[in-house]
Amino acid sequence: MTRPIAAALAVVALAVSGCMVAGFDEANRVPQNDGANANGGDSLSLRNVFLLGGTDSASHPPQQALFGVIVNDAQKPDQLEKITMEGGGTVQLAGQPLALPPDQAVGTGNKPIGMATGVRGNVVPMTFTFREAKPVRLMVPVMTRTGHFSNLPSAPAGPPASAPPVTSPPPPEVTNQGTGSPGPTATTTG
Repeated sequence: MTRPIAAALAVVALAVSGCMVAGFDEANRVPQNDGANANGGDSLSLRNVFLLGGTDSASHPPQQALFGVIVNDAQKPDQLEKITMEGGGTVQLAGQPLALPPDQAVGTGNKPIGMATGVRGNVVPMTFTFREAKPVRLMVPVMTRTGHFSNLPSAPAGPPASAPPVTSPPPPEVTNQGTGSPGPTATTTG
């Protein structure tokens, strides 16, 4: 009777060890994500949100770049209106407000989404406030500028990568034929 139990335990042990090895290999193929992650309802995803500190984790520079990717899965555009930090400090967004077009990711391409001043500690509670979606609170880690973080920019060079906001096209310009100058297209005689 002990032989069938021992055989069953051996099969379970082999299956578990095979799963552990497969999980380990799978984990090595997944891109690294050291930042904070959260979902804002069913329509927004915040991924890999982190602050980039200095080369020494004991002292923070006066300003730190805020990185992260925000994906708007809604069918309509939204906006990130502001980010507040608990315990003081401020965040200036790269675009005020930051446009979040539908079905697109904003903050890709290693461009910061904003700059933070007055950062205290190695993890900062931040609240992301949107025009349409509910606010999202994250515990944002401060990364040391070493390893794969060492080549990231320390300040935004403009708004983060995204599609331009949806706007209505300008009205067509009315011109006189042959002159190219603006004017009425038809004239009346009295």
